[in-house]
Amino acid sequence: MDHILLSCNIAVSEWSSISSNFNQFSDVDFLWSQVRSAALGQCCRILTIAWCLWFHRNLIVWKQTDVFAAEIVAKADRFLTEWKDARAAFTRAQRFSMSFVNSRVDWEKLVVDLFKCNVGAASSFRLGCSSFSANIWDHNSTCFRGCSVTINTMWEVRMAELLPIREALSWMNTLNVANVVLES
Repeated sequence: MDHILLSCNIAVSEWSSISSNFNQFSDVDFLWSQVRSAALGQCCRILTIAWCLWFHRNLIVWKQTDVFAAEIVAKADRFLTEWKDARAAFTRAQRFSMSFVNSRVDWEKLVVDLFKCNVGAASSFRLGCSSFSANIWDHNSTCFRGCSVTINTMWEVRMAELLPIREALSWMNTLNVANVVLES
């Protein structure tokens, strides 16, 4: 393990490429002592680089692939950045979804001369198709125009939602409807 993580040519080149202080790593125990005493960000980086070293060592041994130390560092840094971004996005999504747990949403009737257009879309990779629908409602909750269509083409969901929006806008133009709330 000492050889793979610290003394092979790739490891030496990799550690020295990120900082001259890492040349002092003499064995794995010393590496772990550095990890324990490092700031959180530096600790994460050291461990990610060590993991990437091990991963690329296996690629060299089992698949005879060759990689430069700078590439390993770049991949480790990119992986760590993507991991942090994913965690941050997950945390934001959890906070957002939890804010609705205790909140109450009440339906309110539309005011006169206001219309509501609901659109939705779904795509199925398994079936290779997309579906979309649109409905226009008046202030009396009367649906006076709607459609639901399935097409044998895969669309990214946001793109599929644009199709019913375009269709609903053409209906509104034909019906001379101006005040519309769009819900997607």
